[in-house]
Amino acid sequence: MRLLEQEVHAEVDGVLAEARGRADEIVAAARRAADETVAEARRRVERRRIETHSRAASAAKLRAAALILQTKDEAIRGVLDDAEAAARDALRDPARRRAVLRAFLEEAGQALGKGQVTVEVPPDDGPAVVEACGALGMGAEVREGLDVEDGIRVVSADRRAVIENTLTSRLARVRHGLATRVASVLWGSEV
Repeated sequence: MRLLEQEVHAEVDGVLAEARGRADEIVAAARRAADETVAEARRRVERRRIETHSRAASAAKLRAAALILQTKDEAIRGVLDDAEAAARDALRDPARRRAVLRAFLEEAGQALGKGQVTVEVPPDDGPAVVEACGALGMGAEVREGLDVEDGIRVVSADRRAVIENTLTSRLARVRHGLATRVASVLWGSEV
């Protein structure tokens, strides 16, 4: 019986040893799987952190670029507004105003030819424009009106051609080109 007991104990010890070995393998495999899961989770977290940082950096760069553009635009607009104000101030001088009106009239006359025209002018500019028409040899009827400001409007005899040559219209035509030149002066090739 003792022999039988020893064999049973040996058999039980063998089964237990085998079970412990199998349990150790299962635990080791579970640890490897857990380590791989933790490592993958860390890699995902790190990727998300990098992606979040990249998005934040891109957003910050975009915002900075937008602020720079806005500041440049405001600076250019300020320079152009100052230039317009200076031009309007210059027109307050009667001698300069007569010279500008004559130049505007001469340009319009070149475009329309020497035929009879109607020239619409701001109030109080009629006498200066009549004088300029005489000096330029233009046959013109001069009308003062409230809808023309800082310049002239010349209408052909058949009323098919109208040339508005005013400070406002001229500034509107050249504003974009001037903005580019101002930007070039202020910031060089960074525009």
